[in-house]
Amino acid sequence: MKSKFPLLAAAIISCSLTLSAPANDGDGATPKPLGREKNINTFVHIEIKNLQNESLGRIKDLGIDLVNGRIVEVLVESDSSLDVGGKIVAVPPLALRPDLLDSKVYRLDVSPAVFKTAAAIDLSKWEDFGRSDRVAAAYALFGQETYFLEEGDQASTTARRPKVSLGYVERSNNLLGMPVGNFQGEPFGAVWSMTLDIPKGRILNVIVLAPGNFQTKSIVPAMALDFNAKRDALLLDDSKEEYADQPRYFYTEAAFGNEATSQREAYKGPRTLVALEQGSSYRDIDMTVRTFRGIRAAKINGRNVEIGTINDRITLRGWVYSAEDQRRIGDIARATTIPEMVDNQITVGRPIASK
Repeated sequence: MKSKFPLLAAAIISCSLTLSAPANDGDGATPKPLGREKNINTFVHIEIKNLQNESLGRIKDLGIDLVNGRIVEVLVESDSSLDVGGKIVAVPPLALRPDLLDSKVYRLDVSPAVFKTAAAIDLSKWEDFGRSDRVAAAYALFGQETYFLEEGDQASTTARRPKVSLGYVERSNNLLGMPVGNFQGEPFGAVWSMTLDIPKGRILNVIVLAPGNFQTKSIVPAMALDFNAKRDALLLDDSKEEYADQPRYFYTEAAFGNEATSQREAYKGPRTLVALEQGSSYRDIDMTVRTFRGIRAAKINGRNVEIGTINDRITLRGWVYSAEDQRRIGDIARATTIPEMVDNQITVGRPIASK
């Protein structure tokens, strides 16, 4: 799907940079530095090379499990040198590593011969290729452990890394421009952008553009959203009044020789000068996911709460409407790890907005 919105998203790599291109959908988009944030159009043209510097292909799209906050697979269009007719291959995100010297390249540790054996993805039959068995086969080929339950598997409560059911996997290009509203049918806008952490396989936030207003953009945690029954819109369990409290995202287009810039309101709380850290291990990521899911299951309004886990230590930051919600969210996090490993920095009451 071609979106009428600027396809701007942050694809955050390990050195805290992102990837960008001009705001058009041309296949010949040329990467261009854009400070810390860059346009997703260039991200989806990043070249994939192996450790021997042989080209394997270019990123075409992403498969995203929004409910679990996961980038499930990176869809790579095979290089013409492989003579496989531009075949689309699904690669687990944790199998990719940013090149330390070239921001336009990711590295994948496989030979062209192995890459060519990967199953072809037919984008016209996308739902079939988002099934857990097909995704698991791609993970096995590229030597990655699945984080999700495969068909017939049972969840374990004693595993070092408990697995979750795979949610509906949607292409990022289909998410861009998708309507967003609440369960009462009130529209909030449409998906304008997404904040992605590619090497950690996570989708962090969705940036929603208000209807009829090309300036007002709100930041929504990815796991706060659900698909509607037809999977052609996203739903947020917020009233209009609650949605008005979502942090805002500010973007200024490049002009007059100046680079594009962006700012965002913070999920405020004590000691917020340093960004929340999120570990890259499956265990740390799963603790964050399970805490988010626990908040949703408890029907707590945690829309303005951020969670980061590193080395089993969970940090909670942001604000809630009541001391009871603050306590309950802390209890959910403590049930995920051990009590002394939870740093609850959540404050009570809406803070003064800041840019």
